Amino acid sequence: MSVSRLVELRQIASVFLKLGAIGFGGPAAHIAMMEEEVVVRRRWLTREHFLDLLGATNLIPGPNSTEMAIHVSYLRAGWAGLAIGGCCFILPAVLITLAFACETLARGAQGALVRAVPQGEYT
Repeated sequence: MSVSRLVELRQIASVFLKLGAIGFGGPAAHIAMMEEEVVVRRRWLTREHFLDLLGATNLIPGPNSTEMAIHVSYLRAGWAGLAIGGCCFILPAVLITLAFACETLARGAQGALVRAVPQGEYT
């Protein structure tokens, strides 16, 4: 793998880790931040191309911002970019959710929830 290819993959990882970590507000916020990053700041895509991708993303089911991150990464660096961009965009949310789940379990809240559900208290 060439040095320029590694630099591209590192840039993709950096951009989508950042967007995944600080992108609160759901897909609309993610996509707005993504447009700022990949169209305005880095000029990886034109605004028209970005909007075309967004339109295509809206036609398929699933989380639009994740699909956009994966598609932009693929366009930038092929299959390796797709894998790295997708994983880096999703990883922060997975780790944050895992941390909250571990903390909840450590505090014993899981036991109360498990006891309450069969009794119909959380329906």
